[in-house]
Amino acid sequence: MDAYPGILVGADGSSDSEVAIELGAALAVGLAVGVTVVTVWDGYTNVPEPQSFEWAREASETAQAKLRSLGVTDVSVLQPTGTPADQLVAVSADHPDSLLIVGGASLGNAKDRVLGSVANRLSHHSESDVLFAHHTLPARWQSIALTTDGSTTSRQSVRRGMQLAHAMGATPHLVTVAKDQEEGERLMSASIGELEFDEPDTELVRDVLIGLLPAKALVEAGPDYDLMVIGNRGMSGASRLLGSVANKVTHGLETNLLLVNTSSD
Repeated sequence: MDAYPGILVGADGSSDSEVAIELGAALAVGLAVGVTVVTVWDGYTNVPEPQSFEWAREASETAQAKLRSLGVTDVSVLQPTGTPADQLVAVSADHPDSLLIVGGASLGNAKDRVLGSVANRLSHHSESDVLFAHHTLPARWQSIALTTDGSTTSRQSVRRGMQLAHAMGATPHLVTVAKDQEEGERLMSASIGELEFDEPDTELVRDVLIGLLPAKALVEAGPDYDLMVIGNRGMSGASRLLGSVANKVTHGLETNLLLVNTSSD
């Protein structure tokens, strides 16, 4: 699994997208890749005021200036027209290997989800990995949680998280939920045994969360980490309706979340 060849950042001038821009800049510098600013505009359907091309130009230019001030030298712009959710899903399909970053504040709001949250739509339909930004981080990241349940798909997301931890100089924490410490150690040992890390000397901390409800345990542990990484298994179909762990974590977590599209790896 190679590192992301580029980063896409949704920018609409909101405080939510400001957080996404700052995280996007940090990751772009760490990974040594460029950033594409994506500003969706539609002069006919957006309310309360139609968003014109001039609005899109200003939002994009502001985002570009911010990225450059944070050390990103390769910055480009996309300004598709249409509804933001539809267009960002389309952008993810056009760039499935890139990392898409958007503000994640609306994920925890049931009303926003019903009314058409862009982040919610992406969590279920994006073809690229999506980082949902909830808060900015210091220049030096401390810890990244790599969640695993021992499955093949979770190992794919762990590998992706390891790449980011190495790029950002953060300590990777392999995190699992189990009924007791012994079971947790067994799950993690099995996972580590099947993982092939590009940086074998990287410190890997093992965190076992004791609890019968994995999603609840992960959400409660979220504030302990700068970023939590989880695979998107169960984000669509019957699993989503039945309340998958990934779905509950995505909508309950208040820390930065990387949702890895494990179906494409």
